[in-house]
Amino acid sequence: MAIRAKDIPLIPGLASIKLLTGEASQQAIRWPYLAENKELAPWLTGGELVFVTGINLQRSEQEYYQLIDEALEKSAAGMVILTHSEFIDTIPDSVISYANQHQFAVLEQPYSLPMVKVTELICKALIQDNQSTHSLQHFISHVINSPNQLSLLSQHRAKELGLDFNAAISIAQLQPQVSDASDLNVWVFQLRQWLNRMRSPYPLIEDHHGWYLLLPIHAQNSLEQQRSLWQQLNQYLATQELKYKLGLSISPQGLNQLANAALQAKQAAEFSQLQSHHSSIVHYLDLGVSRVFAAIDDPQILLRFCCDKLGPLFHCQEPSLITLKHTLRSYFDNLTSLRQTAKELNIHRNTLSNRLAKAQVLTGCDLEQAQQRLELQNALLMEPLTIQRQQHSVQGLS
Repeated sequence: MAIRAKDIPLIPGLASIKLLTGEASQQAIRWPYLAENKELAPWLTGGELVFVTGINLQRSEQEYYQLIDEALEKSAAGMVILTHSEFIDTIPDSVISYANQHQFAVLEQPYSLPMVKVTELICKALIQDNQSTHSLQHFISHVINSPNQLSLLSQHRAKELGLDFNAAISIAQLQPQVSDASDLNVWVFQLRQWLNRMRSPYPLIEDHHGWYLLLPIHAQNSLEQQRSLWQQLNQYLATQELKYKLGLSISPQGLNQLANAALQAKQAAEFSQLQSHHSSIVHYLDLGVSRVFAAIDDPQILLRFCCDKLGPLFHCQEPSLITLKHTLRSYFDNLTSLRQTAKELNIHRNTLSNRLAKAQVLTGCDLEQAQQRLELQNALLMEPLTIQRQQHSVQGLS
Protein backbone atom coordinates (compact mmCIF):
# COMPACT_ATOMS: atom_id res chain seq x y z
CA MET A 1 0.00 0.00 0.00
CA ALA A 2 2.83 2.44 0.85
CA ILE A 3 5.15 4.14 -1.65
CA ARG A 4 8.84 3.55 -0.90
CA ALA A 5 12.05 4.98 -2.32
CA LYS A 6 12.44 2.03 -4.70
CA ASP A 7 9.03 2.86 -6.19
CA ILE A 8 9.99 6.39 -7.31
CA PRO A 9 11.55 5.34 -10.67
CA LEU A 10 8.35 3.37 -11.39
CA ILE A 11 6.17 6.50 -11.27
CA PRO A 12 5.38 7.56 -14.86
CA GLY A 13 7.64 10.47 -15.80
CA LEU A 14 10.33 9.67 -13.22
CA ALA A 15 12.12 6.78 -14.94
CA SER A 16 15.32 8.85 -15.23
CA ILE A 17 15.71 8.80 -11.45
CA LYS A 18 17.92 5.88 -10.40
CA LEU A 19 17.84 3.93 -7.14
CA LEU A 20 21.46 3.50 -6.04
CA THR A 21 21.03 1.96 -2.59
CA GLY A 22 18.25 0.78 -0.27
CA GLU A 23 16.42 -1.74 -2.43
CA ALA A 24 15.26 -3.56 0.72
CA SER A 25 14.16 -0.42 2.59
CA GLN A 26 10.54 -0.59 3.76
CA GLN A 27 10.31 3.00 5.00
CA ALA A 28 7.15 4.61 3.60
CA ILE A 29 7.27 8.07 2.01
CA ARG A 30 4.95 10.68 3.48
CA TRP A 31 6.09 13.72 1.47
CA PRO A 32 9.09 15.25 -0.33
CA TYR A 33 11.34 17.59 1.63
CA LEU A 34 13.94 19.96 0.14
CA ALA A 35 17.07 20.09 2.31
CA GLU A 36 18.32 23.67 2.38
CA ASN A 37 19.86 23.66 5.87
CA LYS A 38 23.13 22.20 7.06
CA GLU A 39 21.29 19.99 9.54
CA LEU A 40 18.24 17.82 8.87
CA ALA A 41 17.18 16.49 12.28
CA PRO A 42 15.31 19.60 13.55
CA TRP A 43 13.05 19.59 10.49
CA LEU A 44 12.20 15.90 10.11
CA THR A 45 9.36 13.99 11.76
CA GLY A 46 9.58 10.71 9.80
CA GLY A 47 8.74 9.54 6.29
CA GLU A 48 10.34 12.40 4.37
CA LEU A 49 12.00 11.84 0.99
CA VAL A 50 14.85 14.33 1.29
CA PHE A 51 16.04 16.19 -1.85
CA VAL A 52 19.59 17.56 -1.93
CA THR A 53 20.22 20.04 -4.79
CA GLY A 54 23.50 21.64 -3.71
CA ILE A 55 22.24 25.02 -4.92
CA ASN A 56 22.50 26.89 -1.63
CA LEU A 57 24.90 24.64 0.24
CA GLN A 58 27.89 22.64 -0.91
CA ARG A 59 28.56 19.55 1.20
CA SER A 60 31.68 17.51 1.90
CA GLU A 61 31.68 13.71 2.11
CA GLN A 62 31.61 13.94 5.91
CA GLU A 63 28.58 16.24 5.72
CA TYR A 64 26.81 13.72 3.50
CA TYR A 65 27.49 11.09 6.15
CA GLN A 66 25.94 13.42 8.71
CA LEU A 67 22.84 13.87 6.53
CA ILE A 68 22.42 10.12 6.24
CA ASP A 69 22.88 9.64 9.99
CA GLU A 70 20.27 12.30 10.78
CA ALA A 71 17.87 10.92 8.19
CA LEU A 72 18.19 7.44 9.69
CA GLU A 73 17.72 8.79 13.22
CA LYS A 74 14.50 10.56 12.19
CA SER A 75 13.16 7.65 10.06
CA ALA A 76 13.35 9.50 6.76
CA ALA A 77 12.34 7.39 3.76
CA GLY A 78 15.40 8.13 1.64
CA MET A 79 17.46 10.79 -0.07
CA VAL A 80 17.45 12.06 -3.67
CA ILE A 81 20.64 13.82 -4.80
CA LEU A 82 20.53 15.96 -7.96
CA THR A 83 23.63 15.45 -10.13
CA HIS A 84 25.24 16.55 -13.40
CA SER A 85 25.08 20.23 -12.53
CA GLU A 86 27.47 23.01 -11.56
CA PHE A 87 26.51 22.36 -7.94
CA ILE A 88 26.87 18.56 -7.71
CA ASP A 89 28.55 16.71 -10.54
CA THR A 90 28.48 13.15 -9.18
CA ILE A 91 27.78 11.42 -5.90
CA PRO A 92 31.04 10.32 -4.22
CA ASP A 93 31.48 6.54 -4.18
CA SER A 94 32.22 6.73 -0.44
CA VAL A 95 28.77 8.27 0.18
CA ILE A 96 27.08 5.49 -1.78
CA SER A 97 29.11 2.93 0.16
CA TYR A 98 28.17 4.57 3.47
CA ALA A 99 24.46 4.51 2.56
CA ASN A 100 24.77 0.86 1.55
CA GLN A 101 26.35 -0.06 4.87
CA HIS A 102 23.38 1.50 6.69
CA GLN A 103 20.77 0.12 4.23
CA PHE A 104 19.61 3.67 3.54
CA ALA A 105 17.90 4.50 0.26
CA VAL A 106 19.76 6.95 -1.98
CA LEU A 107 18.49 7.94 -5.43
CA GLU A 108 20.17 9.97 -8.17
CA GLN A 109 18.14 12.54 -10.11
CA PRO A 110 19.46 14.34 -13.19
CA TYR A 111 19.47 18.09 -12.60
CA SER A 112 17.80 18.54 -15.99
CA LEU A 113 14.62 16.94 -14.65
CA PRO A 114 12.64 19.87 -13.17
CA MET A 115 12.07 19.67 -9.43
CA VAL A 116 8.57 21.10 -9.85
CA LYS A 117 7.63 18.16 -12.07
CA VAL A 118 9.25 15.61 -9.73
CA THR A 119 7.49 16.85 -6.59
CA GLU A 120 4.16 17.16 -8.44
CA LEU A 121 4.29 13.57 -9.71
CA ILE A 122 5.39 12.21 -6.31
CA CYS A 123 2.64 14.11 -4.48
CA LYS A 124 0.02 12.85 -6.94
CA ALA A 125 1.19 9.28 -6.40
CA LEU A 126 1.08 9.79 -2.61
CA ILE A 127 -2.46 11.19 -2.80
CA GLN A 128 -3.64 8.25 -4.92
CA ASP A 129 -2.01 5.80 -2.52
CA ASN A 130 -3.59 7.60 0.43
CA GLN A 131 -7.04 7.40 -1.17
CA SER A 132 -6.59 3.68 -1.78
CA THR A 133 -5.50 3.19 1.85
CA HIS A 134 -8.51 5.12 3.13
CA SER A 135 -10.82 2.94 1.06
CA LEU A 136 -9.23 -0.18 2.54
CA GLN A 137 -9.35 1.31 6.04
CA HIS A 138 -13.05 2.07 5.65
CA PHE A 139 -13.77 -1.49 4.55
CA ILE A 140 -11.78 -3.16 7.37
CA SER A 141 -13.35 -0.78 9.92
CA HIS A 142 -16.77 -1.80 8.63
CA VAL A 143 -15.88 -5.48 8.99
CA ILE A 144 -14.55 -5.01 12.54
CA ASN A 145 -17.71 -3.19 13.61
CA SER A 146 -20.15 -5.47 11.79
CA PRO A 147 -22.26 -7.53 14.25
CA ASN A 148 -23.59 -9.88 11.59
CA GLN A 149 -22.12 -12.34 9.12
CA LEU A 150 -20.71 -10.52 6.12
CA SER A 151 -22.76 -10.43 2.94
CA LEU A 152 -21.80 -11.59 -0.53
CA LEU A 153 -21.33 -7.92 -1.40
CA SER A 154 -18.67 -7.62 1.30
CA GLN A 155 -16.94 -10.71 -0.05
CA HIS A 156 -16.95 -9.15 -3.53
CA ARG A 157 -15.57 -5.87 -2.12
CA ALA A 158 -12.75 -7.74 -0.37
CA LYS A 159 -11.78 -9.31 -3.68
CA GLU A 160 -11.79 -5.89 -5.36
CA LEU A 161 -9.42 -4.62 -2.70
CA GLY A 162 -7.07 -7.57 -3.24
CA LEU A 163 -7.83 -9.32 0.05
CA ASP A 164 -8.17 -13.05 0.62
CA PHE A 165 -11.56 -13.25 2.35
CA ASN A 166 -10.90 -16.61 4.01
CA ALA A 167 -7.24 -16.19 5.00
CA ALA A 168 -6.60 -16.48 8.77
CA ILE A 169 -5.83 -13.19 10.52
CA SER A 170 -4.06 -12.40 13.77
CA ILE A 171 -5.47 -9.17 15.16
CA ALA A 172 -4.12 -6.98 17.93
CA GLN A 173 -5.54 -3.99 19.72
CA LEU A 174 -2.81 -1.65 20.89
CA GLN A 175 -3.53 0.82 23.69
CA PRO A 176 -0.73 3.40 23.93
CA GLN A 177 0.52 5.14 27.03
CA VAL A 178 0.94 8.74 25.86
CA SER A 179 1.31 12.06 27.63
CA ASP A 180 -0.27 14.36 25.03
CA ALA A 181 -2.05 14.35 21.68
CA SER A 182 1.13 15.20 19.72
CA ASP A 183 2.53 11.77 20.61
CA LEU A 184 -0.27 10.15 18.58
CA ASN A 185 1.31 11.25 15.28
CA VAL A 186 4.51 9.44 16.26
CA TRP A 187 2.51 6.31 17.09
CA VAL A 188 0.63 6.33 13.78
CA PHE A 189 3.81 6.72 11.76
CA GLN A 190 5.75 4.03 13.62
CA LEU A 191 2.88 1.51 13.56
CA ARG A 192 2.37 2.00 9.83
CA GLN A 193 6.11 1.60 9.30
CA TRP A 194 6.08 -1.69 11.17
CA LEU A 195 3.11 -3.02 9.19
CA ASN A 196 4.97 -2.10 6.01
CA ARG A 197 8.03 -4.00 7.21
CA MET A 198 5.85 -7.02 7.94
CA ARG A 199 4.31 -6.66 4.46
CA SER A 200 0.82 -6.79 5.90
CA PRO A 201 -1.94 -6.25 3.32
CA TYR A 202 -4.08 -4.66 6.04
CA PRO A 203 -3.96 -0.98 7.03
CA LEU A 204 -3.71 0.49 10.51
CA ILE A 205 -7.23 0.88 11.92
CA GLU A 206 -7.96 3.61 14.45
CA ASP A 207 -10.02 2.73 17.50
CA HIS A 208 -11.36 4.94 20.27
CA HIS A 209 -8.72 3.68 22.72
CA GLY A 210 -5.85 2.99 20.31
CA TRP A 211 -5.41 1.05 17.07
CA TYR A 212 -6.05 -2.34 15.54
CA LEU A 213 -3.21 -4.04 13.69
CA LEU A 214 -3.76 -7.10 11.49
CA LEU A 215 -1.32 -9.71 10.19
CA PRO A 216 -2.02 -12.68 7.90
CA ILE A 217 -1.10 -16.02 9.51
CA HIS A 218 -1.59 -19.74 9.07
CA ALA A 219 -4.71 -20.97 10.87
CA GLN A 220 -2.74 -23.87 12.36
CA ASN A 221 -0.13 -21.61 14.00
CA SER A 222 0.29 -22.31 17.71
CA LEU A 223 -0.36 -19.69 20.37
CA GLU A 224 3.38 -19.14 20.79
CA GLN A 225 3.87 -18.77 17.05
CA GLN A 226 1.15 -16.13 16.99
CA ARG A 227 2.68 -14.35 19.96
CA SER A 228 6.17 -14.41 18.40
CA LEU A 229 4.93 -12.30 15.47
CA TRP A 230 3.91 -9.57 17.85
CA GLN A 231 7.11 -9.85 19.86
CA GLN A 232 8.74 -8.34 16.78
CA LEU A 233 6.49 -5.30 17.26
CA ASN A 234 7.52 -5.24 20.91
CA GLN A 235 11.18 -5.12 19.90
CA TYR A 236 10.53 -2.46 17.25
CA LEU A 237 8.61 -0.14 19.59
CA ALA A 238 11.21 -0.64 22.33
CA THR A 239 13.78 1.03 20.07
CA GLN A 240 11.39 3.98 19.74
CA GLU A 241 10.86 4.09 23.54
CA LEU A 242 7.09 3.80 23.09
CA LYS A 243 5.09 2.11 25.85
CA TYR A 244 1.83 0.25 25.34
CA LYS A 245 -0.40 -2.71 26.15
CA LEU A 246 -1.45 -5.18 23.46
CA GLY A 247 -4.34 -7.62 23.32
CA LEU A 248 -4.31 -10.44 20.76
CA SER A 249 -6.79 -12.80 19.15
CA ILE A 250 -7.14 -14.80 15.95
CA SER A 251 -9.77 -15.04 13.24
CA PRO A 252 -9.09 -18.50 11.79
CA GLN A 253 -11.72 -18.06 9.06
CA GLY A 254 -10.56 -14.65 7.93
CA LEU A 255 -12.72 -11.58 7.53
CA ASN A 256 -15.96 -13.37 8.39
CA GLN A 257 -14.87 -13.82 12.03
CA LEU A 258 -12.84 -10.64 12.31
CA ALA A 259 -15.43 -8.65 14.29
CA ASN A 260 -15.48 -11.28 17.05
CA ALA A 261 -11.68 -11.55 17.07
CA ALA A 262 -11.40 -7.74 17.32
CA LEU A 263 -13.69 -7.75 20.37
CA GLN A 264 -11.58 -10.48 21.97
CA ALA A 265 -8.36 -8.55 21.29
CA LYS A 266 -9.90 -5.46 22.88
CA GLN A 267 -10.91 -7.43 25.96
CA ALA A 268 -7.38 -8.85 26.29
CA ALA A 269 -5.93 -5.33 26.00
CA GLU A 270 -8.29 -4.09 28.71
CA PHE A 271 -7.11 -6.77 31.12
CA SER A 272 -3.45 -6.18 30.36
CA GLN A 273 -3.66 -2.40 30.80
CA LEU A 274 -3.64 -2.40 34.60
CA GLN A 275 -1.47 -5.45 35.17
CA SER A 276 1.99 -3.95 34.89
CA HIS A 277 3.69 -7.05 36.26
CA HIS A 278 2.46 -9.07 33.30
CA SER A 279 3.70 -9.05 29.72
CA SER A 280 2.67 -6.08 27.58
CA ILE A 281 1.33 -8.67 25.11
CA VAL A 282 -1.69 -10.68 26.26
CA HIS A 283 -3.60 -13.20 24.16
CA TYR A 284 -7.34 -13.60 24.63
CA LEU A 285 -6.78 -17.26 25.53
CA ASP A 286 -4.54 -16.13 28.41
CA LEU A 287 -7.54 -14.66 30.20
CA GLY A 288 -8.99 -18.01 31.28
CA VAL A 289 -12.20 -17.55 33.26
CA SER A 290 -11.83 -13.77 32.93
CA ARG A 291 -13.14 -14.17 29.38
CA VAL A 292 -16.57 -14.73 30.93
CA PHE A 293 -16.37 -11.41 32.79
CA ALA A 294 -15.10 -9.56 29.74
CA ALA A 295 -18.15 -10.70 27.76
CA ILE A 296 -20.52 -8.85 30.12
CA ASP A 297 -21.58 -5.71 28.24
CA ASP A 298 -23.10 -3.81 31.17
CA PRO A 299 -20.16 -2.43 33.23
CA GLN A 300 -22.47 -1.64 36.14
CA ILE A 301 -23.07 -5.34 36.77
CA LEU A 302 -19.35 -5.95 37.30
CA LEU A 303 -18.95 -2.71 39.23
CA ARG A 304 -21.72 -3.51 41.71
CA PHE A 305 -20.45 -7.07 42.23
CA CYS A 306 -16.88 -5.90 42.92
CA CYS A 307 -17.98 -3.11 45.27
CA ASP A 308 -20.21 -5.53 47.17
CA LYS A 309 -17.59 -8.27 47.54
CA LEU A 310 -14.43 -6.20 47.99
CA GLY A 311 -15.84 -3.39 50.09
CA PRO A 312 -13.13 -0.86 51.03
CA LEU A 313 -10.55 -2.94 49.15
CA PHE A 314 -12.11 -2.00 45.80
CA HIS A 315 -9.85 0.41 43.93
CA CYS A 316 -8.12 1.18 47.22
CA GLN A 317 -5.15 3.57 47.37
CA GLU A 318 -4.12 3.18 51.02
CA PRO A 319 -0.89 1.11 51.25
CA SER A 320 -2.18 -1.14 54.05
CA LEU A 321 -5.31 -2.03 52.05
CA ILE A 322 -3.25 -2.65 48.92
CA THR A 323 -1.10 -5.05 50.98
CA LEU A 324 -4.22 -6.90 52.15
CA LYS A 325 -5.46 -7.25 48.59
CA HIS A 326 -2.07 -8.50 47.41
CA THR A 327 -2.12 -11.02 50.28
CA LEU A 328 -5.54 -12.30 49.22
CA ARG A 329 -4.41 -12.77 45.63
CA SER A 330 -1.36 -14.72 46.78
CA TYR A 331 -3.55 -16.79 49.11
CA PHE A 332 -5.86 -17.77 46.26
CA ASP A 333 -2.99 -18.36 43.82
CA ASN A 334 -1.47 -20.80 46.33
CA LEU A 335 -4.75 -22.74 46.65
CA THR A 336 -5.39 -21.27 50.14
CA SER A 337 -2.27 -22.91 51.56
CA LEU A 338 -1.08 -20.84 54.51
CA ARG A 339 2.39 -22.32 54.39
CA GLN A 340 2.92 -21.65 50.66
CA THR A 341 1.38 -18.18 50.85
CA ALA A 342 3.56 -17.14 53.80
CA LYS A 343 6.63 -18.48 51.98
CA GLU A 344 5.80 -16.59 48.79
CA LEU A 345 5.16 -13.34 50.67
CA ASN A 346 8.16 -13.92 52.93
CA ILE A 347 6.14 -13.29 56.10
CA HIS A 348 5.40 -15.28 59.28
CA ARG A 349 2.27 -17.44 59.28
CA ASN A 350 0.90 -15.45 62.21
CA THR A 351 1.27 -12.25 60.19
CA LEU A 352 -0.54 -13.92 57.30
CA SER A 353 -3.35 -15.10 59.56
CA ASN A 354 -3.78 -11.60 60.97
CA ARG A 355 -3.97 -10.12 57.46
CA LEU A 356 -6.55 -12.67 56.34
CA ALA A 357 -8.61 -12.06 59.44
CA LYS A 358 -8.61 -8.32 58.77
CA ALA A 359 -9.55 -8.91 55.11
CA GLN A 360 -12.50 -11.02 56.21
CA VAL A 361 -13.76 -8.23 58.47
CA LEU A 362 -13.44 -5.58 55.73
CA THR A 363 -15.04 -7.66 52.99
CA GLY A 364 -17.56 -9.58 55.08
CA CYS A 365 -16.30 -12.78 53.46
CA ASP A 366 -15.87 -15.99 55.45
CA LEU A 367 -12.84 -17.65 53.87
CA GLU A 368 -13.95 -20.98 55.35
CA GLN A 369 -17.05 -20.90 53.12
CA ALA A 370 -16.25 -22.16 49.61
CA GLN A 371 -18.96 -20.08 47.85
CA GLN A 372 -17.98 -16.84 49.58
CA ARG A 373 -14.31 -17.56 48.93
CA LEU A 374 -15.04 -18.09 45.22
CA GLU A 375 -17.02 -14.85 45.00
CA LEU A 376 -14.18 -12.88 46.57
CA GLN A 377 -11.63 -14.46 44.24
CA ASN A 378 -13.78 -13.64 41.22
CA ALA A 379 -14.18 -10.05 42.39
CA LEU A 380 -10.40 -9.69 42.51
CA LEU A 381 -10.23 -11.02 38.94
CA MET A 382 -12.95 -8.63 37.74
CA GLU A 383 -11.56 -5.52 39.41
CA PRO A 384 -8.97 -4.57 36.74
CA LEU A 385 -11.65 -4.74 34.04
CA THR A 386 -14.08 -2.51 35.97
CA ILE A 387 -11.37 0.08 36.62
CA GLN A 388 -10.30 0.02 32.97
CA ARG A 389 -13.86 0.51 31.76
CA GLN A 390 -14.36 3.40 34.19
CA GLN A 391 -11.23 5.07 32.80
CA HIS A 392 -12.42 4.61 29.23
CA SER A 393 -15.82 6.03 30.15
CA VAL A 394 -14.19 9.14 31.62
CA GLN A 395 -11.94 9.53 28.57
CA GLY A 396 -14.97 9.29 26.31
CA LEU A 397 -16.67 12.15 28.19
CA SER A 398 -13.61 14.40 28.21
